[in-house]
Parts: sequence; structure tokens; C-alpha cells
Amino acid sequence: MFKKIAALFRRRPALVTGAGKLAEGETRIVTFGDVLAGTATQVAFSRLDGELLAIDAICPHQGVLMSDGPLHEGKYVLCPMHLYRFDPKSGKEQGGQCRGARPFKVRQVGDDAEIWL
Repeated sequence: MFKKIAALFRRRPALVTGAGKLAEGETRIVTFGDVLAGTATQVAFSRLDGELLAIDAICPHQGVLMSDGPLHEGKYVLCPMHLYRFDPKSGKEQGGQCRGARPFKVRQVGDDAEIWL
């Protein structure tokens, strides 16, 4: 069990080049891994109040990919199927009809970003 806990602290972040250049109020979807092989993690990077944020880009309701582009109402990542709105800071869905999207730890490093998946 100790080895599993220690492994969590050794995880290295993935580098996303150019993510630090994301404009205020914008969302961009980035895919890590292979979608066709079922090994992908899709992440919605957003910039809100000057902070670079990241949540799971797959809506937990029916597995639809979140919208790329401007944040809905200037502050929410949007699922285009049922218009569920997700807070990019916490991943919580704002209408209470869908469980939240998983947030990721992200750190801006110059024009790039590091994310812990």
C-alpha cells in the first residue's frame, strides 16, 4: 500500500505547449492519449479571471465533448447537448442536474502549462 501512495507523489505532469497563451474567457479542448484505443483523457482548458484552469472535457451526463471557444456567459464551460454549465474552477455543474466534471491541477509555466492527469 505504501508503494501506491508513494507513486502518487512521483507522478510527473504533462506539458501542454502554448496553453499559457489562452485568452481570457476562452476554452480549448486538448486530448491526451488515443481516443480510438480508449486511452484518451480530454481536458477543457479555460482562462477565467486571469487563471488557467482545467476540467474533464467529457460531460458526465452522457459523455458528450464540451464546447470549445468562448466561455458561456463569460464564466462557464458548456456541454452542447443539454446546455449544462460547468464552473471551470471546481467542475461543478451550475443547474444541479448533472454531477460535476473532474477538475485537474494545472500550473502555467510561461507560455506553456503543466497538468497532472
